[in-house]
Amino acid sequence: MYKLYWSPGSAAMAPHAMLEDIGVPYDLIKLDAAKGEQRSADYLKLNPHARVPTLVYDGDRVLYEATAICLFLAERHPEAGFAPKVGSWDRAPFLQWMAYLTNTVQEALMHRWQSEHFIDGADRQAELKQKAEQRLAGMFRFIDERLAKSGPYLCGASSYACDYYAVMLARWTCAMATPAHTNPHVNRLIRAILERPGYASMLKAEGIEQPF
Repeated sequence: MYKLYWSPGSAAMAPHAMLEDIGVPYDLIKLDAAKGEQRSADYLKLNPHARVPTLVYDGDRVLYEATAICLFLAERHPEAGFAPKVGSWDRAPFLQWMAYLTNTVQEALMHRWQSEHFIDGADRQAELKQKAEQRLAGMFRFIDERLAKSGPYLCGASSYACDYYAVMLARWTCAMATPAHTNPHVNRLIRAILERPGYASMLKAEGIEQPF
């Protein structure tokens, strides 16, 4: 039914884990970013931005952008419970968290890890990375405060795709001065999601060790 193009530790982690939990047939197609396989002519026909993930479904239909794939899978497989129903109390905060995580947190992470895409010069790139880390520390403190107030999950008592997305992004901070997992309530969220069968299976399939 599905083909997911991915590379280890990339933004494909969240949709990959969701597919595991949903339990539908799917194929994983690994791209070696170090070899530039995401820029091959065949892949660029699917995703002209040369990024992963990309989802192919229903034969030849194509969808890219990790958040879009997560929302699509959640809506197409409501039985998996990855998104609250339209009209429910959790629906609005769920949409807000998905937008915040991808538009704000993930953007800052790109400033940290791919500064060369945003500014020229090694010195200026180093400054951008440092500023991004400072911003990210504040963002995860904010998330921690919200979890402390209304957790254990981002939307309260129920876990959704936004929690998978947050834990994926938290992993990308592990080498920073203030990793996300140093926030106690974020740490609790991470540990809860690591126990989910689909997330654990995804980590194993991608060869990722995530102690926090």
